[in-house]
Amino acid sequence: MKQKKVAKAALEHFTKYPDKSLGIGTFNVRQQQAIFEEVEMLLMEHPDMTEFFENKHPDHFFVKNLETIQGDERDVIFISVGFGFDKDHNLSLNFGPLNREGGERRLNVLITRAREKCVVFSNFQAKDLATTQTSPFGVKALKIFMDFAENRNLHSINSAEEDSNSSFEKSIYDFLLDCGYDVEKQVGCAGYRLDMAILDPRSPGRYILGIECDGEKYHSSQVARDRDRLRQQILENLGWTIHRIWSTDWYRNKNDCRMKLRKAIEKAKRKNTTHPITKRKPLEKSVQTIHSGVERKETNNSCISKEESFIDIVPEYRICTTINIDTQTPIHELSPTDLERAIIQILKIESPMHIDEMIKRIRENHGLKRTSPKIKSSILNAINYSTNKKKIIKRGEFLWMDINDVKVRRRGGKVAAKIVMICNEEIAEAVKLVLKSQHATSPDELVVQASRLFGIRSTNTAIAERVEGVINGMISKKELCNLPTGVVDLVD
Repeated sequence: MKQKKVAKAALEHFTKYPDKSLGIGTFNVRQQQAIFEEVEMLLMEHPDMTEFFENKHPDHFFVKNLETIQGDERDVIFISVGFGFDKDHNLSLNFGPLNREGGERRLNVLITRAREKCVVFSNFQAKDLATTQTSPFGVKALKIFMDFAENRNLHSINSAEEDSNSSFEKSIYDFLLDCGYDVEKQVGCAGYRLDMAILDPRSPGRYILGIECDGEKYHSSQVARDRDRLRQQILENLGWTIHRIWSTDWYRNKNDCRMKLRKAIEKAKRKNTTHPITKRKPLEKSVQTIHSGVERKETNNSCISKEESFIDIVPEYRICTTINIDTQTPIHELSPTDLERAIIQILKIESPMHIDEMIKRIRENHGLKRTSPKIKSSILNAINYSTNKKKIIKRGEFLWMDINDVKVRRRGGKVAAKIVMICNEEIAEAVKLVLKSQHATSPDELVVQASRLFGIRSTNTAIAERVEGVINGMISKKELCNLPTGVVDLVD
């Protein structure tokens, strides 16, 4: 019955939010297969939903077990605990991989796959899971996670070790106190604990800035996910502004680091605090325990949502759906001329485009799920062949049909809105479009609004840095001078 509820929730998810990708994580292969079978049974009753689960959308849906889910991310993740009360209402403490050494690391991987929301399916509650001092660490971690999902209780297994003794962190903490800032240590819980957070002087119950350090805990962590980009991305999506301090910089360039830290705090003070982080609740609403369905989590709504007509002038990204190429012949056996014909045909519609996107388009046209080394080599050779003949233009990782033909396109659906797949020239056009429409715009808001034009719903650090780099390049080349009055005010 549990598997059927998970499968039904998956269909409900795509009915409500077709643009939100979904992944289902299970505790073992048997549970994974059972959910697969339930999904297939439901699709027989609802054939109109099949497109959301097909392999031609490889980045949209998956069902994986705890051992194979590492490296995959989706907007929403369903976690099917699978284990639980049996027909006699007995709860076994055997949770498969979690009972073995290192089980907590597997659980940590599983619960950090979601970009926006994590939904837990279980037939028992945290209070039903009896643990002792000798219980496997993975099982104790599951109990704490379940308690947070149900009650928003932020507990830590190693509460006695919460306050870091790092001399590096103490040095930063003392400096902040000397500067008169109200600062707290160890804010949050478990894998989402921040080393320090600055309190809003106008409202002491709220934080304005989170500070992360690469101290003793950072270097001694055995769990890579405790310190990777997804962790920071999740916190930023929840409204946090994060400032990182590296120990080597702090000791070698202490004055410069102190200046940057104070600048970050003062900037956070000036920033619009309409939705500041509430004290003690850094992860509220990021995890939910339900039986079916999922509520959409609103993300980083900037003022661009008030300018619907502004976004509407940006056309959707067009995909080349008809490629004249022999699909009966393996790609690596096609001649450079045949592949060149396909490349030009695709570029006439999708130029400029990333090389990886070109490879993906040709591969999918052949009905293939993965790109083998032979396929990649053949397509790259054809690209070089066509470039040498001056049939197409190659700039870095991007291919062009006409270098002067650049237009802003809104991604979504089959074309993921990923900043790495968008060339600098298109980003620059988006920046110009925002400025022409709104004239004077603050740097932070310009970054957010430019990214929204591409269909990017949440502007994380990597996206912001990429767009800011393009803006700085445009300023240095004086490419913004001919735009409407007030644009020069964007320089910080």
